[in-house]
Amino acid sequence: MSVSPAVGGCCDTPIIHVFVIGFHHKKGCVVEYSYPPLFDGDNGKGSDLPEPWKHLPTLALPDGAHNYEQDTIYFHLPSLEKPHQTVYGISCYRQMNAQNLIRRSSDITRETVQKSVCVISRIPLYGLIQAKLELITHAYFDERDFSKVSLLEETFKNLNSSLPKDFSDGQQAFLG
Repeated sequence: MSVSPAVGGCCDTPIIHVFVIGFHHKKGCVVEYSYPPLFDGDNGKGSDLPEPWKHLPTLALPDGAHNYEQDTIYFHLPSLEKPHQTVYGISCYRQMNAQNLIRRSSDITRETVQKSVCVISRIPLYGLIQAKLELITHAYFDERDFSKVSLLEETFKNLNSSLPKDFSDGQQAFLG
């Protein structure tokens, strides 16, 4: 499996990827969706990650998250483009009763469904991204059908068009 040119996306956009991380009853935390896809031919549904990002699922959906209805998690990962640089993760976690799902897959065996919608950014715009991501996560859960991913693709595009490409004046990094 070869790494897609989509890994890291275009180098001049602030957002690299949008992920959905879910808790699987046998596998633990897993990547359920990524946009853009991480690897050639995986259509965003593959759960494989580049080695430097192998801990992404447990960072975005940490142990003990089931004790909270919703929360936001912030973390860092090494850049895949520039080995000695950092990228910034913002993850909005939620859980809901599995009986409320319109479309329930066979691997949902527990009473609650736990997922995080996660954004990986080149720029540490935590407050700006978190404010938008919290709304997106709420809307994604309101669909009650996690196979509907068009909202996540739109999130990637909208965040990249609305966020600054850099923060040379530094002020945006302190919003939120």
